[in-house]
Amino acid sequence: MGRIETHIHVLPPAYVAALEAAGGDPSGFPSPDWSLEATFSSMNSIGTSTAILSVSAPGPSIAGAGAAGRKLARDLNQHLGNLTTNPKSEQRLGFFGTLPDWQDVEGTLAELDFLFGEQKLCFGVTVFTSYGDRLLGHPSFKPIWQKLQAYKALVFTHPTSLDVTPKFIANNLPQPIVDYPMATTRMAVDLVMTGTLRSCPDVDIILSHAGGTLPFLANRVMGSLKIPSVEEMVSTDFDTAEADFARFYYDTALSTSPAQLLGLLESADPSYVLFGSDFPYCPQPVVEMQTQLYDSFVDTNPRGAVINYDVLRQSSKALLTKHQQNCNINWDYNVSTGRHTKI
Repeated sequence: MGRIETHIHVLPPAYVAALEAAGGDPSGFPSPDWSLEATFSSMNSIGTSTAILSVSAPGPSIAGAGAAGRKLARDLNQHLGNLTTNPKSEQRLGFFGTLPDWQDVEGTLAELDFLFGEQKLCFGVTVFTSYGDRLLGHPSFKPIWQKLQAYKALVFTHPTSLDVTPKFIANNLPQPIVDYPMATTRMAVDLVMTGTLRSCPDVDIILSHAGGTLPFLANRVMGSLKIPSVEEMVSTDFDTAEADFARFYYDTALSTSPAQLLGLLESADPSYVLFGSDFPYCPQPVVEMQTQLYDSFVDTNPRGAVINYDVLRQSSKALLTKHQQNCNINWDYNVSTGRHTKI
């Protein structure tokens, strides 16, 4: 039995067409090719038995916050539902549902009802770190969080492009290289400081890329709440914020250096760490390098055992089965033999 992965992407034809129609990914990162065969090849190369697919940024927002965005979200969810239940997927694939731009509140609520009340196949939903100029704790998004709480949903958060000036470092360095981790940090802090996370006690949230810079900055953020004038500006206090920050799950996508993993272990419960590769945006040679870095940390660092292969597998399986709907996953798929086995 192999790794269980929660950060791996899919690019359905409708999404590729939407990106091309919009002139490409606004983050400046080139969209990679995708195929089911390449996905399985990547999974097999690093011993991944099960993967939960997601559509990466910018998602349906590329089609706008209206009817076209709603249609794209529905097309993607139907595609992913068909893909993951197809016999060719070998019961190894699940997916996180795709939502319209959150600025289209009614469209987002309707798609949540489709995903959790009608289709009933996704393990959770992908949510991006911001929509327009609004972080996820914006008051206009309150109905969406209420709906997520009602469904006790799993939310996989993924960074998206930031509206900053200048937009690109070194004139044209794609934003995912540096700015995406910052976007995740801003979003996570916003969810805690606005009290949004506190209002959704049954929603589980995964932060991409080991939480960006959050493991290094969370203590700084909480420390600021000891300053009365700062505490008055936000909707939380030190003790509440500390408890809320502890609720986040983290994946290891592009975040397996010793500095990153040690920082993560200083701020997160080891059982809240999940495996991720970021394929195909992360090309196969880098997937293998990042996985080797993680394996080396586990084997050689005194603290590595607390997030070893078995721990991450057990943690991922526990979280995903908690939120599993009707997607039939065989968690005991044997990667080395290509057969379904039982312990």
